[in-house]
Amino acid sequence: MRHSALLVCSTVHLPVSERHHIDRLIATAPRAANGRVEAVHPDLVIEPYAYGFFAHTCVVGSGSERPDDISAEFWAILVQAFESDVSWVLFDRDEPAASHLPVFPDPDCPMEHQS
Repeated sequence: MRHSALLVCSTVHLPVSERHHIDRLIATAPRAANGRVEAVHPDLVIEPYAYGFFAHTCVVGSGSERPDDISAEFWAILVQAFESDVSWVLFDRDEPAASHLPVFPDPDCPMEHQS
């Protein structure tokens, strides 16, 4: 048995185009026979969530450098989580922004939590 931790982070800390890309992957993902959404990203393990998504930190643990399809901002969050022994990061639209991370407001979503 192992202990696992979860880091919860606002989606506003990811560049808007990257958030939209992941949202599209989830929205167009096929469903398995058991109903599970199978979002496929070339480098990330993604699990949908009602208000965002979970991303596994295993890509950091693979020892490779940041893949081109993951922004530097997303990578920094994954690295911080991995180095803190966190397996999953929940990117939640309703989570308030953290003051120590950059914020990328979406002009199409003026109600995003940005403070």
